[in-house]
Amino acid sequence: MSLHIMERKARLAAGAAAIFFPLAVLHAAENGVGVDNLAFTVGATTYRIPHLDIQGAALSAAELTHLFDGDNKAIDAHLANFSAKKIVIPSLATETRSGGTIQRSAYRDVTLENVVAGRIGAARAAGAEQTVEKPDGGAERYVWSVLASKGVDLRQLARLALATRTDPNEALKPVVDEETVESSTFEDKRENLVVKTGRLTLAGVKGRALPTPPAQLFERLEAFDPEKTGTDAALLRELVDAFASFQLASLEARDIVATGKGQPAEKPYTVKIGRVSANRIASATVGDFTIEDFALASSDGGKVSLKHFLMRDARVGAFIQGPYPGFTHIEAKGLDADLPDPRAGDNSRMKFRLEGAAADFTNFREIAPTKIAGRMDRLVIDLAARGEALSTAQFVALGYRDLDLSAAVAGEWIEKSQEAIFAPVRLEGKEMGAATLKVTFGDVSSAVFSSMTIVSRAAALAASVKSVDFTAEGGGLVDRVLALEAKEQKTSIEKARADYAKTASMAIVQLAGGGEKAKRIGDAVAAYIQKPKRLHLRLASERGVNALDALARKPGEIIESMEVEASAER
Repeated sequence: MSLHIMERKARLAAGAAAIFFPLAVLHAAENGVGVDNLAFTVGATTYRIPHLDIQGAALSAAELTHLFDGDNKAIDAHLANFSAKKIVIPSLATETRSGGTIQRSAYRDVTLENVVAGRIGAARAAGAEQTVEKPDGGAERYVWSVLASKGVDLRQLARLALATRTDPNEALKPVVDEETVESSTFEDKRENLVVKTGRLTLAGVKGRALPTPPAQLFERLEAFDPEKTGTDAALLRELVDAFASFQLASLEARDIVATGKGQPAEKPYTVKIGRVSANRIASATVGDFTIEDFALASSDGGKVSLKHFLMRDARVGAFIQGPYPGFTHIEAKGLDADLPDPRAGDNSRMKFRLEGAAADFTNFREIAPTKIAGRMDRLVIDLAARGEALSTAQFVALGYRDLDLSAAVAGEWIEKSQEAIFAPVRLEGKEMGAATLKVTFGDVSSAVFSSMTIVSRAAALAASVKSVDFTAEGGGLVDRVLALEAKEQKTSIEKARADYAKTASMAIVQLAGGGEKAKRIGDAVAAYIQKPKRLHLRLASERGVNALDALARKPGEIIESMEVEASAER
């Protein structure tokens, strides 16, 4: 229930001052105090409680009716003295009017137990419902089944909603220990959208007041239009600070099903997710964000499913403010897709599956990683399903039923030598062969990782290529290309191979300036085509080749100034 309390409290802060109207009728109840017709307004929200019973209250009935009277400090003092063995509220209704939007909520059979100094030991509600009426005619409806909470600190909730932080180092304090919602439903009539969830759980919530009143931040967010106003740096900083002002040990939602209006409208789409979780949320960073058993059935007949997705150490600030990956690890497993592709034809489909993929980004310098590693395991693209699409027709002509590709990449910046080394960069295709690349860049200063784009770009232009090492292994693709060429030209594969080898060698020599080292490269490539087992090329320069060299010098001059190794296994 605390999430909904927090939501209401955030809206309460919209008013400049809290005004309390005690309209309650007090009377004695068995083993406690009964209160009838309790109604009070704070900010833009009015609360109505027809009846409640309080057992073992440390405050008098009159004091209880003024519990939320005054400013943040006064309310905190009142709550510090608020203790009760048990509070029973059969029904509670709220109404909030703001900017033409009307929000109405109703809670049923609310029970609060073991309230000590403003901290609720346990809370439970049989259910809750909220409706939202918007000025443009839109309408939303939320329904929650049984809600249960433990360790809800009313004093900290009030501070989050009503106070503003002046100390940037204010400590985060516990807000909610545990909360569960057995099921929920969200409906948007305009979009014909319905979202249902199974059990929702959260634990270990901590928070602190924001430097800007929540209502003001919400208003700025609603008015923010990046296409008209551009980037609002101050707003972005406040958003990052808002995320950093909360901690959450864990959050989980299960059995999510969403259906909505598709294109065409009479064919709705469906999204199903078995489980979504987020753990170790602190300092505007999500430790682990996981999605399991995702499935999408689109209105055009497309289907996408994903068995597992994980993002680790996702930094909210990086996503909001910077161009670099805002996480240290990402992985996906069991991706399967079958999508229509009307651009390629009525019967053409994009069918592919991915066994797995992962990437790591570590050793951050400012906002950018200085070490990366990634892999892709078996991306299989069904070529036959594409029909006669031009993008895949050539591979079909070569006899491939599907493309089965795997890849890997790794790179690291070495501060001591001011070098950036990418190795290995590898692409492998089933029945095709494999290519591996290693590139070393020199004169790479730390300025490359600057958060200022103009600085990082200038530093990148100053870097130079010190060596390039390339290896090709296997010749499945080369053999199929030659076989197809021989068939089309009505000649032998041997003659086609010899012609291709000669043509490739001549082209390389011409493009590379015609020097001795260019010929060495051309001869090695020709030998590989003749017998495609293994080709190795290495070009190195002690001083490096930078952007200015590439603009001022001819390719042949650059090649001849470098160390060149070229060989092919015969």
